[in-house]
Order: sequence, then C-alpha cells, then structure tokens
Amino acid sequence: MTFRELLEKYKNQTATPEERKQVEAELEKYNALTEYLLEQDVDMEGEDLAGQQEELQKIHRSMKKRGRRIIAIAVVIACVVMGTLTAFQPAISKVIWYDPTERDFQQFAYDIDCHMAVLTELTMPEVQVESILPTEQGWGKYGLQVQQRDWSTGEYTWLNGTATRGKIELNHNAYKYSSMNVFSRGTKPFVDVDGEHSVITPSADAKAALADLPEYMYMEAYVSLGRDWTMEELENFAAQQEGYLGWVGVRISPEDQQLFPLMGFDADSSGYVWDNVDEAYPFYELSMHEDVPLAEAWEKHFLALLQYSIDHGDFYARLNQSNRHGATCQMVQEYVTENGVKTYGFLYYGTPAEMRTLLEHEDVEGIYVTDYQLRVPGL
Repeated sequence: MTFRELLEKYKNQTATPEERKQVEAELEKYNALTEYLLEQDVDMEGEDLAGQQEELQKIHRSMKKRGRRIIAIAVVIACVVMGTLTAFQPAISKVIWYDPTERDFQQFAYDIDCHMAVLTELTMPEVQVESILPTEQGWGKYGLQVQQRDWSTGEYTWLNGTATRGKIELNHNAYKYSSMNVFSRGTKPFVDVDGEHSVITPSADAKAALADLPEYMYMEAYVSLGRDWTMEELENFAAQQEGYLGWVGVRISPEDQQLFPLMGFDADSSGYVWDNVDEAYPFYELSMHEDVPLAEAWEKHFLALLQYSIDHGDFYARLNQSNRHGATCQMVQEYVTENGVKTYGFLYYGTPAEMRTLLEHEDVEGIYVTDYQLRVPGL
C-alpha cells in the first residue's frame, strides 16, 4: 500500500493502530523538515536584506560624491562665465548694442561725428557739430560730449548726452533748428512778411536802419527771397556780393504745405574734410569738387546729404528728437528730384554796407537779423 492510500485511510479513520503509527511517524518527519527549511529561508532573507542595504548605502555615498562634484563643476563654470563676461564685456556689449565708437568711414573720427554733422548741416542753420567724444561706461552705455560751433560768433559749446543700449539722448540744446517764420516763404506762412508781428524787416526799412550803423559791426541775417531761385541764380548772386553766404534753405515741399524742420545746406566748404565719406557719397565734400560749377556742386551736395541720411536711418531713429529724420529725407529726396533743388532764402554774414548792397537786389524782400558782433579793425 502506498503512503497516499495509507494517508487516505488515516483521514477516514479506517486505519489500523499500526497504520496510524506509521502515518503519524511520517507526519512528524514532515513537520521537522518544514521547520528546518523555514529556518533556512529566514537566514537567507536576512543575508539578502543586509546585502541590499549595504548596496543602497554604497549607491547613496556615490550619489553624494557625484552631487558634490556636479556642484563644484557648476561653481567653476559660473566663475569662468562671469570672468569671461567681465573680461570681454566691451566686445560683447558692442556686438549686442549700438556702439558710438565705430570707425567705418574715417580713422580719425567716429561715425557718430559724421552722422551728427549731416543732421546739423541739413536742419540747423546757425551751428556746426565739430566733434563727439564717447566714453564707455559698461554694458551698452556711453557718455557723449557734443562740441558745437556757432557760425556767427565762432564760439564752441559742449553739450552732454548718453547712448544707452541703442537709445541716444542728447541735451535738448543740441537741436538748434531754425524758427518757422525766419523766412517769408520758407514754410506755410504763419505771419505775413509785412504784418506788424513779423520778425522779418522789409528791404526798405532794413536799408534805412542799416544806414547809420558803424562798419565795424558784423551781422548774421536770414535773407528772404520773393521767388524761388535755382542754384545757378544763387551762384550768380553770391559772386556779386562781398559778404559771406552761409546756410541755404531748400524748397522741400509745396509752398502751401508745412514741413518742419527746414532743410538746406552750408554753401561753404569749411569744416573737416572726410574724403572717405565723399567716396561713398560723391559731393559730400564741396572742397573736393572745385573743378565743377558751384551750382552743380551745391545741388549734388544737398542730394548727397539726403542720401546719407536715408542710408543711415537706423542711427537717426535712435535720437530722442530726430527719430524720423531718415524717413523725412526720403520724402524730401522724392520732392527735389521731381522739382529741382531751389532756394527761398539763406543766411548771410556781413557789415551794414554789405547788407545794404544785398538789399538792393529786386528779389530780396527782407531780412531778419539774429546776431551781430563788433569787429574793430586791427584789434
């Protein structure tokens, strides 16, 4: 009989006493083996848990070491980056933001000198920009010192400004535009030339006022014309005068429309000679074209100033008071290309006698004196 059949009789209580002893002896053996195996499993599990815990501790220690290395590397990288930014800050700043110390056109002057010289000549009759000195102040910021010369007195004025991350802020006194009514026909009239509130003195009254003045006076005056002159007519007139022809106003819009500021050019070739600029914009420098008829040179000079302003519109857009200069010059260029470069008046410098001679011309209808000086001969 098998043990399974014997166990079945034991469960059914049909086994003999001998068979019962045999089954119980086997069961006793089975219980002993079970307890032994259970004890072995517990010991093995304990060893496994201890091993796993030790492995986890190794991993934790490794991660802490790695974390410390990562932090140390990050600190080193941060120090290197900050050191690099500090060392190369000027170069990085110049790449990101506008740099007023650029020298593309001339080696002895900054580009900003030429940019401001063009703006001043076109729109500011009584002054000339001599130079601009930029000083780096870090991270896209520069201090600016603008030197202007007064045409009448010859005196120099220094004005401060800043260029901060591309935006240029100049002292408001740097923008010396002319008044709207200094010419009788320069813009849409606000005050009639013969009106009692006009700043313009008609020719007959001006000659009478000048008659008793000493000849050691030297005056600056806006001269108004009764009709527009071509550049040839202006050249012929200037050749017959003893005084000095200064800034020339150019008709830049129909007479019944308002466009401000007034625009024109300096008839003389004084100031710095920027030959590289003239190569890029022919007739920018009048003194370099003395073999060309003066009327033609004046016309091409004015057009060169306009083209320069259009091409560098991004610079003028940075200025606090001239951000539409480039766009305005584009409109003016279109107008004068269609209608020609003509003048309605100009600035003139001379003695009372020279002013009286000027007022004899039939097209001169009045003057507006803005400045005078005493110039004693020999002193």
